[in-house]
Amino acid sequence: MIKSVLFDLDGTLLPLDQDAFLREYLRLFGIRVAGIVEPKKFIDQLLASTMIMIGSNDRTKTNQQVFFEDFLPNIGVDEAVLLPVINDFYKTDFCAAKVTSSENAAARRAVTTVALLGLDVVVATNPVFPLAAVKQRLGWAGLSDIKFSHITSYEHCHFCKPNPEYYLEVARRIDRKPEECLMVGNDVEEDLIAATIGMKTFLVTDYLLNQKKLAYTADYQGTLQELAESIGEIIMAENGTAGKLA
Repeated sequence: MIKSVLFDLDGTLLPLDQDAFLREYLRLFGIRVAGIVEPKKFIDQLLASTMIMIGSNDRTKTNQQVFFEDFLPNIGVDEAVLLPVINDFYKTDFCAAKVTSSENAAARRAVTTVALLGLDVVVATNPVFPLAAVKQRLGWAGLSDIKFSHITSYEHCHFCKPNPEYYLEVARRIDRKPEECLMVGNDVEEDLIAATIGMKTFLVTDYLLNQKKLAYTADYQGTLQELAESIGEIIMAENGTAGKLA
C-alpha cells in the first residue's frame, strides 16, 4: 500500500534545464564572493567539495558537515568571513537563478491530488543544497504554500542520490517502509535507484536525465501533465481502491 509519495524537485516539480541552472547559479555565486575570494577558485572548490559530499557514505556526518570539512580548508578564507556570505547568498542573490526555470500548474495538481488522498507528500530532492535554497525553488514552482511532510536538504541528510541509503534514510524519517513509498523523479540514475530498496517509481519525462545511458524500467512513466492526470488512479490501483476517486 502506498502511504507516501516522494517528489524530486529540479526537472520534476520544477521545470528546469539543469545545465542552464548550474551555469547561472555558479555565475551568481562567483559574483557574490568576488570581494573575498577569486571566483574561479571558489567555484572549482565548490564543485569539488560537492562531489566529495555526493560520494560520502559516512552516516555520522550530515552532508553539510562533509561539504564544509572539505571546502573550508581548501578555500583559504576564514570561516567567520565566508559562511555569512554563503548563507546570505542563498537567501538573496540565489533567487536570480529563477530565470532558468518555469512553473507548470501540473506540478501543483499532482501534489494536491496526493495530499487530498490523505498521503504524505515529501520533497525528495538531492540534498546538496541548504533548506533555504530548496524552499526558494519550491517557490519558483508555485508550491511555497504547500505543507510538505518532509523536505530533504544538506543540513539533516547523511547521503545523496544515487546512494540507496538516501532513500532508506528518508523512509525512516517519515516512518514508512520503502514499499509504502512511490518515488517520482526525472533522473534515471538518481531517482529510479529507489526501486532497489522496494519503492515504486514514476519517471517524469519532460526533462528526463540519463547521462550514463542506463537501461531502465520504471513502474510508471509520463510527462508532468500525465503524472498530474494519473497519480490519483495510480495510488488507488496500488492500494486496491481503483474507481473511487471523486
